[in-house]
Amino acid sequence: MTEDATASAAVNRLPLRALGLRTGMALQTRRLVEGATKKESQFFGAIEGKGVMVGPLGPDGVKTELEEGEICVVRGFTGQYEFSFLSKVLQTFQKPFAYALLAYPTQVDATLVRQSMRTKTTWPTTVEVPGKDAQDATLVDISLQGAMIKTDSALASVGDVVTVGIDVIFDNTPVQLNLSASICHNNRAGNEAAFYIGLAFKNLTQHDKLVLHFVTQAPQGQ
Repeated sequence: MTEDATASAAVNRLPLRALGLRTGMALQTRRLVEGATKKESQFFGAIEGKGVMVGPLGPDGVKTELEEGEICVVRGFTGQYEFSFLSKVLQTFQKPFAYALLAYPTQVDATLVRQSMRTKTTWPTTVEVPGKDAQDATLVDISLQGAMIKTDSALASVGDVVTVGIDVIFDNTPVQLNLSASICHNNRAGNEAAFYIGLAFKNLTQHDKLVLHFVTQAPQGQ
């Protein structure tokens, strides 16, 4: 197993505050009852030791689809960690906006997707799903371990592997990187039609790592 794969596979028990959750961050919630489906949600805030507030994703969301007294599972991606935790629904509210108050978890399960901070960028890029033509995407940020791209569609399912093509300038020479990556996060943006897709790079060559190190340490102009 490679160093990157080992980092990606490591599951840790962390306090919720260690994740650095921000208001508006996309989540998935699901009631632990037969037939329940995942609900695209968002994080509103938390008071340590007391509760976590989550609500429906987007300005038109009017129901949390969570019921008081039930147990639910919450999943999300911070941009660095994939995480999940179980919690009891303490209360639900409709006014002044729809949200549910969940019991504050003692710890959460967190998988480190990447270890370094990503470089913000809007470089054009392409992404190819096996068996389909490559399509344009926008590279939102990038690190040595992964990237975030913005696309018009969901592309594929979490866990699927795609090929990302990125044109960069390395040592004053144009270079195209064609990187294999697994989808680790795939959510529609709040009130946008676009999807933000988190990717974890796989099987990077030494050349790939060298170029990525250069472009993430020395951001290039738009």
